[in-house]
Amino acid sequence: MSRERVVVRAYGALTRLYPRRFRDEYGIDMVSMFRDQCRDESAWRVVSRSAIDLAITIPTQHLEATMTKTPSPLVPLIYIAIAVAGLLLAVVGGSTPATAIIGLGIALAAGTVGAVAWRRSAPVRETTTTGHWWKFVVAGPCLIALVIIAAGMGVEAWELGMVTVFAAFASIALGLMLGLSHLLTHRTRGITT
Repeated sequence: MSRERVVVRAYGALTRLYPRRFRDEYGIDMVSMFRDQCRDESAWRVVSRSAIDLAITIPTQHLEATMTKTPSPLVPLIYIAIAVAGLLLAVVGGSTPATAIIGLGIALAAGTVGAVAWRRSAPVRETTTTGHWWKFVVAGPCLIALVIIAAGMGVEAWELGMVTVFAAFASIALGLMLGLSHLLTHRTRGITT
């Protein structure tokens, strides 16, 4: 069996992860288009582009199947949370190079998918959510400073301190992702900030 047939079969199997209604309406066309793209372009390009698309659209279609609202920002936030967890793994468990590399790899992959998903789920109109990105970035160091001050005053609650520091890293990561989204939104629309 040729490599192209194996890749097309694997893609066809992955399209079964879509909700039944969506799969029944678009599944055959999606596999056919994927097969045509594999003939026209290099397989790694088609597979990488399709993997990102599947990672974003499968959860989105499941959410849309249960809700009648516009696309939910929950999918990008889930991937951003996974990216933050990867960063935490790299920082906390980074005493060994393998753990740091795995954590950074998870953070990079999930952060990239989260940024793309965020862009796809954003409404066409101008949003102000990303305009406040800097507040999240500033909140992170403030939380860390709060932990340092509390420790200096003799407060012995290391569990709470660790949770606060993790929340600070999450806040910084979320702020940076929102800032990147804000920058890309304004840059592609030609809006000056």
